[in-house]
Amino acid sequence: MSEAGLVRPVNEDCIFMGSDLFVLADGMGGYEGGQLASTTAVEAVRRFFADREGDCTEDAVREAALSANRAILRRKMDSNAYQEMGTTLILAAVSKGALYWAHVGDSRLYVWTEGRLSQITKDHSFVMTLVDEGKITREEMRDHPRKNEITRAVGIQPALDVDTGVLALKEPMIILICSDGLSTLVDDDAIGTALRACDDGSSALRDCAEALFQEAYDAGATDNISAIFIQNIPEHGHNGAES
Repeated sequence: MSEAGLVRPVNEDCIFMGSDLFVLADGMGGYEGGQLASTTAVEAVRRFFADREGDCTEDAVREAALSANRAILRRKMDSNAYQEMGTTLILAAVSKGALYWAHVGDSRLYVWTEGRLSQITKDHSFVMTLVDEGKITREEMRDHPRKNEITRAVGIQPALDVDTGVLALKEPMIILICSDGLSTLVDDDAIGTALRACDDGSSALRDCAEALFQEAYDAGATDNISAIFIQNIPEHGHNGAES
């Protein structure tokens, strides 16, 4: 699900869901620039995997993120109007019972399993730097006046540091990829409560998504809100992913 919220006239987020590829980008740089950056990044990732053969690896998801970075920089060369544009990016690819992910920015990847919610990615943001330095708490991040400032984005510089990782899909679990339009307004406790109540199947995932989006709307929906829910349901001794 991806919606513009209650304040912004244009949705600068872009998401893609395939059978084994999931991508979310939250654009920045003005309404048109942010929208162009996020769609350019998502399309670059799609093309990368469409042209690639073989099993997925952490190097592959990193290279996919770097291809998105190059694609946005090329678009900037074509026009002076969007020199400030960039985007966050999370991409996740399922391969051989594992989820390989790459991350830049402050969009998040969560995992719900065994009754516990875990944030897998680490925000590349100004407030996260303050938390690391012990200057504020994680709870204070939510109301900090500079909470929307990110320290790393796709499409800003030719050199890009990309976080990557791999998750084994060996338990019944739900994976949530979301923009900060959700995670800033809906805290982890509320996300965990919604996922705890989620049953198996795509209709249950949609009900869960709608409940979390409603919480974001109730809190003002000041940003674009995007989320991808992936449910891993082991069947007959092997694992499959249902989105």
